Amino acid sequence: MNDKIEKTETKEAQARDVKEVTLPSSGLVATVRKGKGKDMRIAARHVNPAQDPIGYAMALAAQLTEIDGKPVLPEDLDDMDMDDVGAIMGALPGKSLPQGMLSSS
Repeated sequence: MNDKIEKTETKEAQARDVKEVTLPSSGLVATVRKGKGKDMRIAARHVNPAQDPIGYAMALAAQLTEIDGKPVLPEDLDDMDMDDVGAIMGALPGKSLPQGMLSSS
């Protein structure tokens, strides 16, 4: 893919208020949309953030993510390569994850 196409896709993604991430292990494109309060509530219905902060973050990531236009379930993330999950988690808004979950290295 040439630079001009990548920049166009990035501008289109920004206009839709989403981030597009090419997953390193699979090469698939994940689209992570900007979340709303209801997304946090839905994720918390599945996993109690106080009892399982990583499970909550995964549920929230699944709620906000599509891969190749298809919705993602938390179980899908469980079965994905860690590099791909990390790329999706890195695209989430910073304040949506438990403190210290993604440390900068």
